[in-house]
Amino acid sequence: MEFRLTYEGHLLGASRSNTRASHKHEIRKIFHRQLRHYWQVHPYLSTAYLSHRRLGRVQPEVKLVDHLSQKYKLENYNFVPLVTPDLSLICSLEILFLRRGFPGEAVRSGDIDNRLKTIFDALRMPGNSSELGGFETPGDDEIPFFCLLTDDNLISHVSVETDTLLEPSSAEAGDNDSRLVIAVKLKPFDVGWDNISFG
Repeated sequence: MEFRLTYEGHLLGASRSNTRASHKHEIRKIFHRQLRHYWQVHPYLSTAYLSHRRLGRVQPEVKLVDHLSQKYKLENYNFVPLVTPDLSLICSLEILFLRRGFPGEAVRSGDIDNRLKTIFDALRMPGNSSELGGFETPGDDEIPFFCLLTDDNLISHVSVETDTLLEPSSAEAGDNDSRLVIAVKLKPFDVGWDNISFG
């Protein structure tokens, strides 16, 4: 299964002294809208049931989206991560990272790791309530809340290409203005009934 996620706007690096939890959740909300639409239009995800084997038979129990949203609760949120241990899935990411400045400056300036960490954290569900960044209650269109990963350790491969952002997102855009296209590829690490459609 392959698809693309996009982000356009300020992208700030995180550090131990400033985790940028609020900034990460704002980006997470943008990815949520894209992933929600993907679940709605994808032929398998829109109708998928989580099954189990009993007495040699496969019996549908509950819609996959409902199972995930009940399992991955945090505070007032019901998260629906796509890449989960439940489905024995891992993912690879190919990122086109457009930013102000010349190609390669992101690497030379040493900030690419911190900015990518911001993206990785925004792609996964929060690990605790502090990672919600003050967004204590989901919006009306965030029930449930879709995200890519339960944990970023399910990312098996990352490649990044940087280039120059030629058109800023606004007149006030500064050096942190970025545009990303993230190609996501999913695959099972243990093929079974519930993840065979991801192969």
